[in-house]
Amino acid sequence: MSEINIPPKTRPEWCGMINGKINYQFTNYVLQIHIHKARKDVVSQKITMNTAVDNLYQLCTKYSLAVISDLKAVFGKW
Repeated sequence: MSEINIPPKTRPEWCGMINGKINYQFTNYVLQIHIHKARKDVVSQKITMNTAVDNLYQLCTKYSLAVISDLKAVFGKW
């Protein structure tokens, strides 16, 4: 299985998706739910922003084929 390249974890859009500064309607339902839960967990201080970004990045790496269209819409080019 060839791995799809996803944007670097250092890009500010990762935090933007979690903190709500990037308000995009994701087409991938699992990604949408994951981001919503990450937002709630960061706000309630269950996890840090760094942990939320790490978790989101891992999800997107694992399921890159399924989320690539959403990532392209949010990040543009990388």
